Amino acid sequence: MRIQTVPPDSMDILIVEDDASLRAGLRLLLNRNGYRCVEASDGQEALALARAHLPQCVLLDLCQPALDGFALVRRLRADLRTFSAHIYCLTGLRYNLVREQALQAGCEQFLTKPVDPTELLEVIGRQKERGESPVATLVSRLTKERAKELLDWLENHGSTGLAVTQADDGFVVRCVPPPGLQLIQEKDGRLRWWRRDL
Repeated sequence: MRIQTVPPDSMDILIVEDDASLRAGLRLLLNRNGYRCVEASDGQEALALARAHLPQCVLLDLCQPALDGFALVRRLRADLRTFSAHIYCLTGLRYNLVREQALQAGCEQFLTKPVDPTELLEVIGRQKERGESPVATLVSRLTKERAKELLDWLENHGSTGLAVTQADDGFVVRCVPPPGLQLIQEKDGRLRWWRRDL
């Protein structure tokens, strides 16, 4: 088991869209509103750029060559470097089943094309208005049973932002501890809270 804190990311946006003209239009809109963007034309390129730039926000089309949007979201959520990115789905697929699958994969918002520029800026702006993201704590290398127990324990102790993903070396639990509290690991592997002076 390993505990790692994840500092807040910058407000960079990764645009994942195989349509070059739509991608350019999104970048122009976002740049004009003060956001720094990087672009990817397929899922594999997006994964590499996300790991290199650690964007706070990812806008992605579900239908991507090389690696589809669902698989991309799952990989971003399973990677400790990109785990806490805000992922917003941007797609022409309007079916309820697709919406449910996108949310289950780890998307936070489901936006349909053609996207309303005002709505898109409002969704992204909500994160900016909240200021810096709270520091998340990641506990990795857990068994499935231990991850479930830890999630219950964290919820009962006031943590927010709870999520679990599966990585190559086991399960990863993410949480944002309540203000003034920090999760630490004892030498014997047990977890406990430590209260910082407020």
